Amino acid sequence: MKNTKGFSLVEVLVAAAILAVILLAIAGLFSTAYSNVGHGGHRTKAVALAKQKMEEFRDVIFPPTTAGSPETVDGIYTRSWTVAVTGAPSQVATVTVTVAWPDAGQGTRQLTFASMIAP
Repeated sequence: MKNTKGFSLVEVLVAAAILAVILLAIAGLFSTAYSNVGHGGHRTKAVALAKQKMEEFRDVIFPPTTAGSPETVDGIYTRSWTVAVTGAPSQVATVTVTVAWPDAGQGTRQLTFASMIAP
């Protein structure tokens, strides 16, 4: 009877191939996760910039400025806004704030907030 201790070369090669496939899949997940974290960070900053401008409009005397020229923030984000004031008697202003930023591989991304402000 033959004493079989250890692994044969074929078993080791099959195990190494399976391990390589699993490690490549995990490496791909890390790459995707890293990219998504970057996209999320830009979107979070864009939301904060839009909210900041909305709060500025809520703090000014009514009616606010009707439009603003685009401004660059942090050298990446472009923020612009428009204000449409409806006539009497309600005097309600619809403020729209748009934040745009370049996104690698996706072109330019854009986020728009709109809100109604009354005196």
